[in-house]
Amino acid sequence: MKRLPSLVLPLFLPLFLLSFAAPTFAQSATPPANAASSVEWGTPAASAPAAPKPPPSAFAVARASTQATGDYFHDFGELIVRVRSVKWIEEICSETFPATAETNRHAYEVWLVDHGSFVDEIEGQFFVIEKYWGDASEQAKKEGLTVDQLKAKVDATRPGLRQDFHTRGMRSFQARCEAYPEILLSAQLDLEKSQSELVRSVRLGPR
Repeated sequence: MKRLPSLVLPLFLPLFLLSFAAPTFAQSATPPANAASSVEWGTPAASAPAAPKPPPSAFAVARASTQATGDYFHDFGELIVRVRSVKWIEEICSETFPATAETNRHAYEVWLVDHGSFVDEIEGQFFVIEKYWGDASEQAKKEGLTVDQLKAKVDATRPGLRQDFHTRGMRSFQARCEAYPEILLSAQLDLEKSQSELVRSVRLGPR
């Protein structure tokens, strides 16, 4: 198995591990004119409470403060977690609120009709990484992180996403899960466009 040289880890992994924010995706594609621009992910604009919102979680802060850096490994880490979190949220909601499961699974399948090729493209970057480091020095291969280990680190962010939902309280959690099909229709969930800076960086590949 090819390895990722350790020299990239101080730059890539710490920032990558911060990136498992519950995406603070915007409100639905056609919000009311008076809807606040800061409506949180999964909260329908029409039902946004007038009371002050709780302070943003560490996940949301990380998501909001991260932009493409031009460093492939950092930007890929940010993007792959955003892509996978779309499915993770459906799974987490289905586990916690089974009544949403069928509707949300169907909504995700419909979302994949439009965005499946992009999901496949980003998942395929693991092969790009493996090939790239396959051409690296033998010493670099010995010092690095295997692609399988990298994939495991990506999946290890899922529990943090689940915990963030629970931290906000079950009522808010349920509202977000019930809003999932609506959120998938929003412009922010067209990740190829809404995350265009990260996409552009990742498509340039390791360099």
